[in-house]
Amino acid sequence: MTELTEEQLAQMSPEQVAEMQKQQCIFCHIISGKVASKKIYEDEKCLAILDINPANPGHVLILPKEHYSIMPLMPEEEIAYLFRIAKKVSKAQIRGLKADGTNIFAANGAVAGQKAPHFMIHVIPRKENDGITVFNLPKNQINAEDQAKIRQAVKGKVNEQLGIKEEEPVDVEKAEPEKVETTVEEAEQEEGTDPTGPMFHVPPPDEKSNEEVEPEEDRSKLDEISNLFK
Repeated sequence: MTELTEEQLAQMSPEQVAEMQKQQCIFCHIISGKVASKKIYEDEKCLAILDINPANPGHVLILPKEHYSIMPLMPEEEIAYLFRIAKKVSKAQIRGLKADGTNIFAANGAVAGQKAPHFMIHVIPRKENDGITVFNLPKNQINAEDQAKIRQAVKGKVNEQLGIKEEEPVDVEKAEPEKVETTVEEAEQEEGTDPTGPMFHVPPPDEKSNEEVEPEEDRSKLDEISNLFK
């Protein structure tokens, strides 16, 4: 394919750029079926395949069917959906491969280790002493002043992304106490409130919930892994 100049790219619409990226993306070709893959799961939103160069046998890549280069460009509901699938894949690896644990991660940007321009979630089954050391991160020391600056910079942007406005500090010495008027009827109703009402409802043992029920042997394996952190 002929390479475009910066001037030609600048004249393209976002839709044209996205379409060009899809045409050049090997993972988009895998999703469309033009390139073969070892598929383990597929639905209308995502595709899960085995990595051809796995960190461990059973290393799975979960791909959104829409082309997104990095996670911050994805709609939140699609990110949430991919991680729900990642949870299921992780359970399947523990059950099917007798894994002792899993790593679930995503790389955003080349400097973070991203190798392809299509966002994906890696789910890697782990065994004790399997030799993978990529997650042995350095423990750097940062002084208190720099920590405070970093915290403020990140906190401000997180609040901005979530639409949270920081409240002005209140001078408790000058603030007047708020007066709350309660009628006798309201007081009687509050006293008679049942704390086990709908908000606190706990289903009886024989009542089925929407939560998936773990088979006994599978649950014991998950408990065994969880108990390592207690």
